[in-house]
Amino acid sequence: MKIKTSYFYQIRNFKPYQIPLSTAISDPAWYHSKIEDYYIDKNGVINGLRIGMLQPQRSLGYLCGGKNCMQKPDSCKFLRAYYDQLCLLDFKKLMYLLEQTADVMQNFLKFGEEPEIILIVHEAPTNPCSERKVIQQYFKEHGIACTEFRKGEYK
Repeated sequence: MKIKTSYFYQIRNFKPYQIPLSTAISDPAWYHSKIEDYYIDKNGVINGLRIGMLQPQRSLGYLCGGKNCMQKPDSCKFLRAYYDQLCLLDFKKLMYLLEQTADVMQNFLKFGEEPEIILIVHEAPTNPCSERKVIQQYFKEHGIACTEFRKGEYK
């Protein structure tokens, strides 16, 4: 199982074996079905799944200056607090959850490819102040490669 990061806009480019899990505090409305907790889009990709363990705590929201922020990413209080939050996680439990999710989705969606878990954040990769860098760093520190999804990067 591979683990990558991306953002909501890119889900339209995913294949069924690429399983988006939102890490965002809130998701765009289109990401969720009005009837079920999830839905399968026209490309066969499941939408609506979240991973609460990787969501920034709502209490961290006041640390983020948003679009008017003047901080550099390496001195961002929000990103530092988010990293500290991730460091408190039980990594084995997180990996077990991700592996179980990949297995269940592979059986449910009936794809033969190796599953890829793609952790979804709001910001595009061009935004230097994004949780993706913290997520990638966290996995790297645990010996797991976690890179950014690139359109056209299929098996």
